[in-house]
Amino acid sequence: MKKIYYLAIIIVASVLSSCCSNNKTLTVDEMVQQAKQKVNLITPDQLFEIMSSDTVYTLIDVRSPLEYYPGYIPGAVLLSRGSLEFQIGKQKFWDDAGLYMPAKDEIIILYCKKGNRGILATETLMKMGYKHVFALNGGFKKWELAYPDYVEKNLEALGTTDTHDAGGGC
Repeated sequence: MKKIYYLAIIIVASVLSSCCSNNKTLTVDEMVQQAKQKVNLITPDQLFEIMSSDTVYTLIDVRSPLEYYPGYIPGAVLLSRGSLEFQIGKQKFWDDAGLYMPAKDEIIILYCKKGNRGILATETLMKMGYKHVFALNGGFKKWELAYPDYVEKNLEALGTTDTHDAGGGC
């Protein structure tokens, strides 16, 4: 009788354990869609309005240097997605960039090429306690179409004057 009792407990525990665990893996598109439900998006027009006002904000480009230097939004600081979590709160990073480190309650706007990395980066900063974080809807590509006269380049930083698409299609 004890064996049946222990077997029943093991079966119930296994069923409860499998019901309570979330073993479903997500595709990157599913991750972006889930994050999009949580983050605040900002349009290029809204960003331009903020840039044209006296509002204090930090604009972060989360692309790689190869994507950033051929074209970026004026005033943006390059903080690649891969190092964002590690550098955002380090005073030395901001000192080296010649900027003030943003406080957790200041406006931070993130963008990438088309928007997906920016959305995931925004979700990450929200999880880290940043309160007023926005992702640029459509990323740099949408900005470039809306405001082509408000794009800066620094090809010398790449060691070339040739423009090219460095990938990073998200």
